[in-house]
Amino acid sequence: MASPRELLAALRDPLKFAEVLCGAALWPHQAEVVRSNARYRILCAGRQAGKSRLFAVLALHKAFSRPGSVILIISAGETAAQRLLAEIAALVSAPMLAPSKAGEPTKSEIFLTNGSHIISVPASQKQVRGWAIDLLVLDEAGWIDPSIWRAAEPVIIARPGSEIIICSSPWGSADHFFRQLWQRGTDSPDAMYQSWHWPSSISPLVDRNLLEEIRKRETDDYFRREYLAEWTDETGSFLTEAEITAAVADYQMLSPDQIGGMSPWDRESERRERLFTCAGGVDWAFSVDAQALVLVSALDDGGLNPGSEHRYYLPWMQYAYRTPYAQWVATVTAAARGYGMRVIASETNGVGAFPTESLADEMSRAGLGCHVAAVWTDTRRKQSGFGKIKMMLQRDLLVLPREPELLKQLRGLEFEQLGGGSYKISVPERAGHDDLAMALMQAISCIRPSLRYEDEVPARPGLPHSATPGGTLVPAQPRPVAWHAMSYQVPAGKEREPASAW
Repeated sequence: MASPRELLAALRDPLKFAEVLCGAALWPHQAEVVRSNARYRILCAGRQAGKSRLFAVLALHKAFSRPGSVILIISAGETAAQRLLAEIAALVSAPMLAPSKAGEPTKSEIFLTNGSHIISVPASQKQVRGWAIDLLVLDEAGWIDPSIWRAAEPVIIARPGSEIIICSSPWGSADHFFRQLWQRGTDSPDAMYQSWHWPSSISPLVDRNLLEEIRKRETDDYFRREYLAEWTDETGSFLTEAEITAAVADYQMLSPDQIGGMSPWDRESERRERLFTCAGGVDWAFSVDAQALVLVSALDDGGLNPGSEHRYYLPWMQYAYRTPYAQWVATVTAAARGYGMRVIASETNGVGAFPTESLADEMSRAGLGCHVAAVWTDTRRKQSGFGKIKMMLQRDLLVLPREPELLKQLRGLEFEQLGGGSYKISVPERAGHDDLAMALMQAISCIRPSLRYEDEVPARPGLPHSATPGGTLVPAQPRPVAWHAMSYQVPAGKEREPASAW
């Protein structure tokens, strides 16, 4: 029998609640989700990873700790809804909790004596509308129609402290709400969104030998999706999720104003002078698109990755909607001044011809020594540019910032096979904009990724840093390599010429 102090602690802490009142402590990966303060918690999970018990504990803790609360669980189908409620009902029937039941649970509802109410229903607009909910749980959300989500999400807006838990195996297209929310919480976790990846092997109950047997006899696509919880719907996607995710690092991009007052790592103790260089790419907006600028530079890693090829990274990027061309020309020129830009690729097709000329004139007047490469962006140029990005990602030569809009656009790139063996690369309208992706492609066309660090960058022990999933170490405030003109090139790319690829 639990003491009054233990009971009070259990009502305050879901982890204690699971241990004291539900009979078993949560596993570490479940506890991590419980400890999160994010209002939207999103899980991409494989089979038998422990999501049902997590749902049950969170639902019951909310119901017991907050009298009169309403918990709504939406499942993809009726059978799943009943199975999940049955698991919750089994916990409520445990000796420590049974006295709190108000009657026997039905197939869809559980009532407690403190006025709390747990409802589990299949996905249906009729079932989810009209409630005011303290905890909303979506099970197998990848199978739930977006219209159901739009009907369900508003149920939490009128309840202070309300939360949403969303979980699914990796189903759903790139524009499905589950995948977008999971990527939002993965790319930029904060007080509102946080995501987790649970392969089946994360559960301590899973038989690793049996899992290996299943892997040997099942198709790779099936095993990756159901047990590794990996997205496998990449047919038509130009960049894979693995290629993008492995390149992302948590680092601070420095504005042109900030970088202007800094110096390279190896010169900081001697004197402060700007010796940085970079390349740039600009995408000119029309109508609903955004003006976009992306800078790319060789990474001065302070010797964190000794003996390796130059890594490249994005020191700065920005975009703006409804911005006049003259104002954007001034913005790009300021970035060139702060970062010592050597070359920038600017498209001349579409609306880009006159802004490109204006940019070249402004760079010349400013005396910056930045070459404005006027390029014609066609199918061949996109093939070459995005192909180069893909190669650099695969070789761990390109580091990406954790910027959701850029990552969303890169994930949205699709390719279509054309006659003659070529292919078209674009972000479809349903997936949103491509401005930053195009500006990155232009900037990468100005990069020559072939040099090595070795003796060029002295080591700086203790330099604060983070790491990409691919293993590249990146300073917390990275800086470009100084005066490395050989890292850059002037891209080719004239209209309807064989050299238009580069």
